[in-house]
Amino acid sequence: MKLLLIDDQPIFAAGLAHALGEREPGIEVASARCLADAFAQIAAQPDVELVLVDHRPGKPDGVEVLARIGATHPWLVRVLMSSEENRALQLRARQAGAAGFVGKSLSVDGMLSALKAVRAGGTHFPHECFPHECDAQMAAPSSLVPTSRQREVLDLVSRGLPNKRIASQLGIAERTVKLHVAALLDRLQAHNRTHLLLRAREHGLL
Repeated sequence: MKLLLIDDQPIFAAGLAHALGEREPGIEVASARCLADAFAQIAAQPDVELVLVDHRPGKPDGVEVLARIGATHPWLVRVLMSSEENRALQLRARQAGAAGFVGKSLSVDGMLSALKAVRAGGTHFPHECFPHECDAQMAAPSSLVPTSRQREVLDLVSRGLPNKRIASQLGIAERTVKLHVAALLDRLQAHNRTHLLLRAREHGLL
């Protein structure tokens, strides 16, 4: 797993990276101290799979960082980390596109378990949603129905085709495929391709 940790405290970031690497030898942790640094790291390391953002009050705070990264890199799995383990913050993170929330009180094993879960297409929010929120998530309003072109892209994504092959098969630019995938992620409220396929199956689109 290739992870990007965004934290403005280098000592804490180094300690967490070391702890995760010691517990899970296959994990690789890069770090960034600010949003600009994060964008530079993502550009330099396109194999980053997951972004772990430390939440701190300020401008921008961790939730806004999540949203800004999602606006330009919607396929990246994003997780918020904080010592404030309250439901309101977790709800804000989810609304900003986070796939999960991890509290700093978690053990290293607990954090790794949560990160693996979201990387596999799931979510991790310790405080579950209220019943009316869960009911809303189960509904499939017409706004979730993809366009005909998006359906074609979704079908090819479900076959495991990369963007380049999808573009070739549909006779469109690879950048256009990325835009369609991003739109699908947003429309179905998915955090990555794996989660997108799960959501599509839930709503009978595959």
